[in-house]
Amino acid sequence: MKELKILYLYPDLLELYGDYGNIQVLRYRLEKRGYTVVIDSYSIGDSSPDFTEYDLVFAGGRC
Repeated sequence: MKELKILYLYPDLLELYGDYGNIQVLRYRLEKRGYTVVIDSYSIGDSSPDFTEYDLVFAGGRC
């Protein structure tokens, strides 16, 4: 299986437009396509992530 690592930025601050649901749907759809999905979250006060470890950085927001 292929693995896709996603960094979810500021989920506690940017959860204004249902972004948690969006990231869960993204996980579901990727898993249906044969990917193993790892979602890590980062917020203010957390140790700084190594962005090079991630395939996708999700910051939420509206379209």
